[in-house]
Parts: sequence; C-alpha cells; structure tokens
Amino acid sequence: MGSNHLISDDETRKIAEGFLADSVWLGDVTWAENIVIGPNAAHHAGFDGQFPKDAQLTEGQKWSWTVHFTDPAGIEKSLSHEIVLAGLTRIVYGDHDSPDGWSHMGIRQWFTEPAGERKRLTLSAADHSRICQKALYDKIVYEPRTEGFPKSDWFEDQRGTSGGEPKSTP
Repeated sequence: MGSNHLISDDETRKIAEGFLADSVWLGDVTWAENIVIGPNAAHHAGFDGQFPKDAQLTEGQKWSWTVHFTDPAGIEKSLSHEIVLAGLTRIVYGDHDSPDGWSHMGIRQWFTEPAGERKRLTLSAADHSRICQKALYDKIVYEPRTEGFPKSDWFEDQRGTSGGEPKSTP
C-alpha cells in the first residue's frame, strides 16, 4: 500500500476515543501526548523508555498520544497509535472463521479505502470497541453494543421495572 493508504495518528486516536466513550466499565482514564512516532522515533527514548519533553524531532516525526486506564479486573492498560494499529491489523489480516468474522467486514472495508475517503467514513462505536479489544486482549472480551440490537442482560428477571422493586424469584 502506498502512502495514500496510511492510517493516521488522528484516525487511531478517534478509534480510541470512541472505544473509551462507549466503555463505561473502564476507570482512571488519563490522556497524554508523550510518545514520538515516525522514522527512527525509538532513538529519542531514554533507557526507561520515556521520551524527553525537549526531544529534537526530525522530518517525519511528531508527538503522538497515549491513554492509560484501568480495566474491570483492576489491571492498568494503555492504548497508543501503535497499539490501536496492532488491533486493526489483527482484525484485517486475522483468520476469523467464526460467525464473529461478519462483524469485522465493515472494518476491513474501511481499512482498504484510500486515506481521503476513509477519513470521510465513520466506524461504529462497536467497531471502535472491537479494534481496541483486539489490541488489548487479542479477543473480544466485552461484547460491544450494536445498533438495532439491545444489550443482553442475563439478570433481567432479577431487576425491577423502571427502578422499582426486583421481580420475585421462585
């Protein structure tokens, strides 16, 4: 693929933002612009892996984003441009022979569009969630909400109607 197909830093950030907006189960969300991306960007990192704030960037390099958060198990996780790209790559080039493979078709089409067209197209919140979960866990851990389909509630029979008393169980 030529440079007119490259996934931009802004596109991966938009995917991460969509994932976080729809993932109320994540806590302690903190954004930062503290990673250098581009050719030979790793040369700027210190021995601790951190990039100094006064790094002199060369042509083709720029500061990028990272977001840290805690998942429901209390484990600290993070997303960045590279991590979101890894999740996208797993979906696009992965072997999806289960019925879940159909849910990846829109992401695969979006990926193959030229950059100009792709920036006009919008992935769904469920697509953002699938990409980021593939990046973080290499599988779909929490089923994203899909438009037109209500979220499954395995405890519906135990919940009250409109905040009332719980239904009685035998």
